[in-house]
Amino acid sequence: MPSEKHREAEELSVAAAKEMAEGRLDDALKLYARAAELERAALEAIPAEKSRTRSILSVSVASLLYKAQMFEEAEIAIFRSLASQELLSWADLQLRELLQVVADERILAAELASRYSGESITVALRGGEIGRGTGPLDLILEKASGFRSLLYRFAEWIGEYPIRFRGNPPKELQKLVQARATEPAIGSYRLEIRLTEPIQPDLFESSRVQPEAISDTLFQFMDSLTAGDSAQLEQLIPQNDYRKALLQLTGTVTPRGRRIDEIAIYRKHHGKLQKVSLTEALPPRIREYTPTEPKHPEAERVEIRGVLRALHLDKAWLELVLPDEKHEKCYTVPDMLDDVVGPMVNREVVARGPMIAKRHVTRLLVEEIELAEED
Repeated sequence: MPSEKHREAEELSVAAAKEMAEGRLDDALKLYARAAELERAALEAIPAEKSRTRSILSVSVASLLYKAQMFEEAEIAIFRSLASQELLSWADLQLRELLQVVADERILAAELASRYSGESITVALRGGEIGRGTGPLDLILEKASGFRSLLYRFAEWIGEYPIRFRGNPPKELQKLVQARATEPAIGSYRLEIRLTEPIQPDLFESSRVQPEAISDTLFQFMDSLTAGDSAQLEQLIPQNDYRKALLQLTGTVTPRGRRIDEIAIYRKHHGKLQKVSLTEALPPRIREYTPTEPKHPEAERVEIRGVLRALHLDKAWLELVLPDEKHEKCYTVPDMLDDVVGPMVNREVVARGPMIAKRHVTRLLVEEIELAEED
Protein backbone atom coordinates (compact mmCIF):
# COMPACT_ATOMS: atom_id res chain seq x y z
CA MET A 1 0.00 0.00 0.00
CA PRO A 2 2.59 2.65 1.00
CA SER A 3 3.34 5.24 -1.68
CA GLU A 4 6.22 7.66 -1.55
CA LYS A 5 3.88 10.46 -0.41
CA HIS A 6 2.42 8.26 2.33
CA ARG A 7 5.90 7.31 3.59
CA GLU A 8 6.94 10.96 3.65
CA ALA A 9 3.75 11.87 5.51
CA GLU A 10 4.54 9.24 8.15
CA GLU A 11 8.07 10.59 8.58
CA LEU A 12 6.79 14.15 8.95
CA SER A 13 4.21 12.99 11.50
CA VAL A 14 6.92 11.35 13.61
CA ALA A 15 9.01 14.52 13.39
CA ALA A 16 5.98 16.64 14.36
CA ALA A 17 5.32 14.49 17.43
CA LYS A 18 8.94 15.00 18.49
CA GLU A 19 8.67 18.77 18.03
CA MET A 20 5.43 18.77 20.06
CA ALA A 21 7.02 16.77 22.87
CA GLU A 22 9.90 19.25 23.03
CA GLY A 23 7.56 22.22 23.27
CA ARG A 24 7.95 23.63 19.74
CA LEU A 25 4.24 23.89 18.97
CA ASP A 26 4.39 26.12 15.88
CA ASP A 27 6.96 23.88 14.18
CA ALA A 28 4.93 20.79 15.05
CA LEU A 29 1.73 22.24 13.58
CA LYS A 30 3.50 23.09 10.32
CA LEU A 31 4.86 19.56 10.03
CA TYR A 32 1.45 18.02 10.72
CA ALA A 33 -0.13 20.30 8.11
CA ARG A 34 2.46 19.27 5.49
CA ALA A 35 1.96 15.61 6.41
CA ALA A 36 -1.81 15.98 5.95
CA GLU A 37 -1.26 17.54 2.53
CA LEU A 38 0.93 14.62 1.42
CA GLU A 39 -1.45 12.03 2.87
CA ARG A 40 -4.37 13.62 1.03
CA ALA A 41 -2.39 13.42 -2.22
CA ALA A 42 -1.69 9.75 -1.50
CA LEU A 43 -5.40 9.13 -0.88
CA GLU A 44 -6.44 10.79 -4.14
CA ALA A 45 -4.14 8.42 -6.06
CA ILE A 46 -5.81 5.28 -4.70
CA PRO A 47 -8.53 3.71 -6.91
CA ALA A 48 -12.07 3.62 -5.50
CA GLU A 49 -12.19 -0.19 -5.44
CA LYS A 50 -9.36 -0.38 -2.87
CA SER A 51 -11.67 0.35 0.05
CA ARG A 52 -9.31 -0.85 2.80
CA THR A 53 -6.46 1.40 1.67
CA ARG A 54 -8.79 4.36 1.17
CA SER A 55 -10.28 3.79 4.62
CA ILE A 56 -6.85 3.82 6.28
CA LEU A 57 -5.75 6.96 4.45
CA SER A 58 -9.08 8.75 5.03
CA VAL A 59 -8.72 8.34 8.78
CA SER A 60 -5.05 9.37 8.58
CA VAL A 61 -5.82 12.58 6.63
CA ALA A 62 -8.47 13.68 9.11
CA SER A 63 -6.28 12.81 12.11
CA LEU A 64 -3.32 14.78 10.74
CA LEU A 65 -5.51 17.82 10.04
CA TYR A 66 -6.83 17.60 13.60
CA LYS A 67 -3.28 17.39 15.00
CA ALA A 68 -2.37 20.43 12.88
CA GLN A 69 -5.28 22.26 14.58
CA MET A 70 -6.85 22.80 11.14
CA PHE A 71 -10.29 22.01 12.53
CA GLU A 72 -12.43 23.36 9.69
CA GLU A 73 -10.37 21.45 7.11
CA ALA A 74 -10.60 18.31 9.26
CA GLU A 75 -14.39 18.58 9.39
CA ILE A 76 -14.59 18.99 5.61
CA ALA A 77 -12.31 15.98 5.06
CA ILE A 78 -14.41 13.85 7.41
CA PHE A 79 -17.70 14.86 5.77
CA ARG A 80 -16.30 14.08 2.32
CA SER A 81 -15.09 10.65 3.41
CA LEU A 82 -18.38 9.80 5.13
CA ALA A 83 -20.40 11.02 2.12
CA SER A 84 -18.44 8.76 -0.24
CA GLN A 85 -19.98 5.67 1.44
CA GLU A 86 -16.87 3.71 0.47
CA LEU A 87 -15.38 3.32 3.94
CA LEU A 88 -15.10 0.12 5.90
CA SER A 89 -17.21 0.08 9.06
CA TRP A 90 -14.30 0.58 11.47
CA ALA A 91 -13.12 3.67 9.55
CA ASP A 92 -16.64 5.09 9.44
CA LEU A 93 -16.88 4.75 13.24
CA GLN A 94 -13.44 6.30 13.87
CA LEU A 95 -14.22 9.29 11.66
CA ARG A 96 -17.58 9.89 13.38
CA GLU A 97 -15.86 9.83 16.77
CA LEU A 98 -13.17 12.20 15.53
CA LEU A 99 -15.84 14.50 14.12
CA GLN A 100 -17.26 15.00 17.63
CA VAL A 101 -13.83 15.90 19.00
CA VAL A 102 -13.08 18.29 16.12
CA ALA A 103 -16.45 20.02 16.54
CA ASP A 104 -15.78 20.47 20.25
CA GLU A 105 -12.32 21.89 19.52
CA ARG A 106 -13.77 24.43 17.10
CA ILE A 107 -16.34 25.59 19.65
CA LEU A 108 -13.68 25.90 22.35
CA ALA A 109 -11.30 27.84 20.10
CA ALA A 110 -14.05 30.30 19.17
CA GLU A 111 -15.24 30.81 22.74
CA LEU A 112 -11.79 31.12 24.29
CA ALA A 113 -10.86 33.68 21.67
CA SER A 114 -13.77 36.02 22.29
CA ARG A 115 -15.69 35.20 25.42
CA TYR A 116 -13.38 34.82 28.38
CA SER A 117 -11.89 37.76 30.19
CA GLY A 118 -9.26 37.45 32.88
CA GLU A 119 -7.44 34.23 33.60
CA SER A 120 -9.36 30.98 33.20
CA ILE A 121 -8.82 27.34 32.31
CA THR A 122 -11.30 25.10 30.50
CA VAL A 123 -11.40 21.39 31.28
CA ALA A 124 -13.13 19.08 28.78
CA LEU A 125 -14.10 15.55 29.84
CA ARG A 126 -14.47 13.12 26.93
CA GLY A 127 -15.31 9.54 26.14
CA GLY A 128 -16.41 6.66 28.32
CA GLU A 129 -19.56 7.60 30.23
CA ILE A 130 -19.41 11.25 29.12
CA GLY A 131 -22.22 11.99 26.68
CA ARG A 132 -23.32 14.99 24.65
CA GLY A 133 -22.93 17.65 27.31
CA THR A 134 -23.85 15.21 30.07
CA GLY A 135 -22.02 12.90 32.43
CA PRO A 136 -22.38 11.04 35.73
CA LEU A 137 -22.71 13.58 38.53
CA ASP A 138 -20.24 11.82 40.81
CA LEU A 139 -17.59 11.76 38.08
CA ILE A 140 -18.05 15.43 37.18
CA LEU A 141 -17.97 16.56 40.81
CA GLU A 142 -14.89 14.43 41.47
CA LYS A 143 -12.93 15.97 38.59
CA ALA A 144 -14.09 19.53 39.38
CA SER A 145 -13.04 19.15 43.01
CA GLY A 146 -9.75 17.55 41.99
CA PHE A 147 -8.79 20.37 39.62
CA ARG A 148 -9.78 22.95 42.21
CA SER A 149 -7.49 21.30 44.79
CA LEU A 150 -4.70 21.06 42.22
CA LEU A 151 -4.91 24.77 41.42
CA TYR A 152 -4.81 25.66 45.11
CA ARG A 153 -1.61 23.66 45.42
CA PHE A 154 -0.05 25.51 42.49
CA ALA A 155 -1.08 28.81 44.11
CA GLU A 156 0.51 27.75 47.40
CA TRP A 157 3.72 26.78 45.63
CA ILE A 158 3.90 30.09 43.78
CA GLY A 159 3.12 32.00 46.99
CA GLU A 160 5.90 30.10 48.81
CA TYR A 161 3.55 28.81 51.48
CA PRO A 162 4.80 25.88 53.60
CA ILE A 163 3.59 22.52 52.32
CA ARG A 164 0.12 21.75 53.70
CA PHE A 165 -0.66 18.17 54.71
CA ARG A 166 -4.02 18.76 56.42
CA GLY A 167 -6.86 21.25 56.39
CA ASN A 168 -7.99 23.94 53.95
CA PRO A 169 -5.88 26.22 51.77
CA PRO A 170 -4.89 29.60 53.26
CA LYS A 171 -7.93 31.87 53.57
CA GLU A 172 -6.43 34.50 51.28
CA LEU A 173 -6.33 31.92 48.46
CA GLN A 174 -9.76 30.36 48.87
CA LYS A 175 -11.53 33.00 46.77
CA LEU A 176 -8.90 32.83 44.05
CA VAL A 177 -10.19 29.66 42.36
CA GLN A 178 -13.81 29.26 41.24
CA ALA A 179 -15.09 26.32 39.17
CA ARG A 180 -18.11 26.84 36.90
CA ALA A 181 -19.83 24.41 34.54
CA THR A 182 -20.20 25.71 30.99
CA GLU A 183 -22.89 24.97 28.42
CA PRO A 184 -23.18 21.45 26.92
CA ALA A 185 -21.14 20.65 23.83
CA ILE A 186 -20.98 17.80 21.34
CA GLY A 187 -19.14 14.79 22.70
CA SER A 188 -17.82 16.33 25.90
CA TYR A 189 -18.66 17.90 29.24
CA ARG A 190 -16.80 21.08 30.02
CA LEU A 191 -15.85 22.97 33.14
CA GLU A 192 -14.51 26.49 33.22
CA ILE A 193 -12.22 27.22 36.16
CA ARG A 194 -11.83 30.96 36.67
CA LEU A 195 -9.00 32.46 38.64
CA THR A 196 -10.35 35.55 40.34
CA GLU A 197 -8.90 38.52 42.16
CA PRO A 198 -10.49 40.41 45.07
CA ILE A 199 -11.96 43.81 44.26
CA GLN A 200 -9.78 45.47 46.88
CA PRO A 201 -6.78 43.15 47.12
CA ASP A 202 -4.26 43.28 49.90
CA LEU A 203 -1.17 44.67 48.21
CA PHE A 204 1.16 42.05 49.65
CA GLU A 205 -1.01 39.01 48.96
CA SER A 206 -2.09 40.14 45.48
CA SER A 207 1.52 40.46 44.41
CA ARG A 208 2.41 37.15 46.07
CA VAL A 209 0.12 34.98 43.91
CA GLN A 210 -0.87 36.21 40.46
CA PRO A 211 -3.56 34.23 38.56
CA GLU A 212 -1.51 34.24 35.35
CA ALA A 213 1.42 32.67 37.19
CA ILE A 214 -0.85 29.82 38.36
CA SER A 215 -1.94 29.05 34.79
CA ASP A 216 1.62 29.36 33.46
CA THR A 217 2.96 26.94 36.05
CA LEU A 218 0.13 24.45 35.58
CA PHE A 219 0.67 24.26 31.82
CA GLN A 220 4.45 24.03 32.16
CA PHE A 221 4.00 21.23 34.69
CA MET A 222 1.47 19.30 32.56
CA ASP A 223 3.52 19.79 29.38
CA SER A 224 6.61 18.39 31.08
CA LEU A 225 4.68 15.46 32.53
CA THR A 226 2.94 14.45 29.29
CA ALA A 227 6.20 14.86 27.35
CA GLY A 228 7.98 12.55 29.79
CA ASP A 229 10.53 15.19 30.80
CA SER A 230 11.31 14.41 34.44
CA ALA A 231 14.31 16.77 34.47
CA GLN A 232 12.09 19.69 33.44
CA LEU A 233 9.60 18.76 36.17
CA GLU A 234 12.36 18.84 38.79
CA GLN A 235 13.63 22.16 37.48
CA LEU A 236 10.14 23.66 37.57
CA ILE A 237 9.25 22.31 41.05
CA PRO A 238 12.59 21.53 42.75
CA GLN A 239 11.04 21.07 46.20
CA ASN A 240 10.36 17.32 46.58
CA ASP A 241 7.34 17.56 48.86
CA TYR A 242 5.55 20.03 46.58
CA ARG A 243 6.42 18.08 43.43
CA LYS A 244 5.11 14.92 45.10
CA ALA A 245 1.87 16.68 46.09
CA LEU A 246 1.29 18.06 42.59
CA LEU A 247 1.97 14.69 40.96
CA GLN A 248 -0.34 12.89 43.37
CA LEU A 249 -3.15 15.39 42.81
CA THR A 250 -2.66 15.14 39.04
CA GLY A 251 -3.06 11.40 39.46
CA THR A 252 -6.46 11.89 41.10
CA VAL A 253 -7.84 13.77 38.07
CA THR A 254 -6.21 11.61 35.38
CA PRO A 255 -8.53 9.11 33.60
CA ARG A 256 -8.42 5.51 34.80
CA GLY A 257 -10.48 2.64 33.43
CA ARG A 258 -13.50 2.98 31.19
CA ARG A 259 -15.49 5.82 32.76
CA ILE A 260 -13.61 8.54 30.89
CA ASP A 261 -11.08 8.42 28.04
CA GLU A 262 -9.48 11.86 28.02
CA ILE A 263 -9.35 15.10 29.95
CA ALA A 264 -8.21 18.03 27.81
CA ILE A 265 -7.13 21.29 29.46
CA TYR A 266 -7.24 24.56 27.50
CA ARG A 267 -6.18 28.14 27.99
CA LYS A 268 -6.15 31.17 25.71
CA HIS A 269 -2.83 32.94 26.28
CA HIS A 270 -1.39 35.86 24.30
CA GLY A 271 -3.61 35.07 21.31
CA LYS A 272 -2.75 31.35 21.20
CA LEU A 273 -4.74 28.35 22.37
CA GLN A 274 -2.76 26.17 24.76
CA LYS A 275 -3.82 22.57 25.25
CA VAL A 276 -2.65 19.52 27.16
CA SER A 277 -4.35 16.12 27.30
CA LEU A 278 -4.45 13.70 30.23
CA THR A 279 -5.06 10.03 29.37
CA GLU A 280 -4.84 6.67 31.12
CA ALA A 281 -1.25 6.38 29.87
CA LEU A 282 -0.14 8.88 32.55
CA PRO A 283 -0.58 7.02 35.90
CA PRO A 284 2.53 4.79 35.47
CA ARG A 285 4.61 7.90 34.63
CA ILE A 286 3.21 9.74 37.65
CA ARG A 287 4.26 6.83 39.90
CA GLU A 288 7.71 6.81 38.30
CA TYR A 289 8.26 10.56 38.76
CA THR A 290 6.84 10.85 42.28
CA PRO A 291 9.70 11.41 44.77
CA THR A 292 9.90 8.55 47.26
CA GLU A 293 11.87 8.21 50.45
CA PRO A 294 11.12 4.74 51.87
CA LYS A 295 10.80 4.94 55.65
CA HIS A 296 11.87 1.32 56.13
CA PRO A 297 13.94 0.30 53.08
CA GLU A 298 14.91 -3.01 54.65
CA ALA A 299 11.29 -4.12 55.17
CA GLU A 300 9.25 -6.22 52.76
CA ARG A 301 7.10 -4.07 50.48
CA VAL A 302 3.59 -5.26 49.67
CA GLU A 303 0.54 -4.10 47.74
CA ILE A 304 -3.05 -4.33 49.01
CA ARG A 305 -6.20 -3.67 47.01
CA GLY A 306 -9.48 -2.88 48.73
CA VAL A 307 -12.17 -0.28 49.44
CA LEU A 308 -11.00 2.62 51.59
CA ARG A 309 -13.62 2.66 54.32
CA ALA A 310 -12.19 4.94 57.00
CA LEU A 311 -9.16 7.06 57.84
CA HIS A 312 -7.77 9.31 60.54
CA LEU A 313 -4.63 10.96 59.24
CA ASP A 314 -3.99 12.85 62.48
CA LYS A 315 -3.71 9.47 64.19
CA ALA A 316 -1.87 7.98 61.17
CA TRP A 317 -4.18 5.13 60.18
CA LEU A 318 -6.65 4.07 57.51
CA GLU A 319 -8.84 1.02 57.05
CA LEU A 320 -9.44 -1.04 53.91
CA VAL A 321 -12.14 -3.59 53.21
CA LEU A 322 -10.52 -6.40 51.22
CA PRO A 323 -12.25 -8.46 48.50
CA ASP A 324 -12.93 -11.21 51.09
CA GLU A 325 -14.74 -8.61 53.29
CA LYS A 326 -11.93 -8.65 55.82
CA HIS A 327 -11.14 -5.26 57.38
CA GLU A 328 -7.45 -4.37 57.22
CA LYS A 329 -6.16 -1.50 59.33
CA CYS A 330 -3.00 0.19 58.03
CA TYR A 331 -0.56 2.82 59.24
CA THR A 332 0.00 5.99 57.17
CA VAL A 333 3.08 8.13 56.63
CA PRO A 334 3.08 11.63 58.19
CA ASP A 335 3.16 13.42 54.82
CA MET A 336 0.02 11.80 53.39
CA LEU A 337 -2.17 14.58 51.96
CA ASP A 338 -5.81 14.76 52.99
CA ASP A 339 -6.92 16.29 49.69
CA VAL A 340 -5.38 13.30 47.90
CA VAL A 341 -6.67 10.46 50.08
CA GLY A 342 -9.91 12.08 51.36
CA PRO A 343 -11.84 11.82 48.05
CA MET A 344 -10.88 8.12 47.87
CA VAL A 345 -13.13 7.12 50.78
CA ASN A 346 -15.61 4.41 49.71
CA ARG A 347 -13.61 3.88 46.51
CA GLU A 348 -11.44 0.91 45.57
CA VAL A 349 -7.77 1.77 46.00
CA VAL A 350 -4.34 0.22 45.73
CA ALA A 351 -2.09 0.83 48.77
CA ARG A 352 1.65 0.12 48.76
CA GLY A 353 4.37 0.17 51.36
CA PRO A 354 6.42 -1.90 53.82
CA MET A 355 5.13 -4.16 56.57
CA ILE A 356 6.24 -2.75 59.93
CA ALA A 357 5.63 -3.53 63.59
CA LYS A 358 4.37 -1.02 66.14
CA ARG A 359 3.61 -2.09 69.71
CA HIS A 360 3.95 -5.72 68.58
CA VAL A 361 1.34 -5.25 65.83
CA THR A 362 2.55 -5.71 62.23
CA ARG A 363 0.67 -3.74 59.61
CA LEU A 364 1.14 -2.15 56.22
CA LEU A 365 2.63 1.34 56.34
CA VAL A 366 0.91 3.04 53.40
CA GLU A 367 3.48 5.16 51.57
CA GLU A 368 1.61 5.24 48.25
CA ILE A 369 -2.12 5.09 47.58
CA GLU A 370 -4.06 5.54 44.35
CA LEU A 371 -7.47 4.75 42.94
CA ALA A 372 -7.74 1.33 41.36
CA GLU A 373 -8.60 1.18 37.69
CA GLU A 374 -12.36 1.11 37.21
CA ASP A 375 -13.91 -1.65 35.15
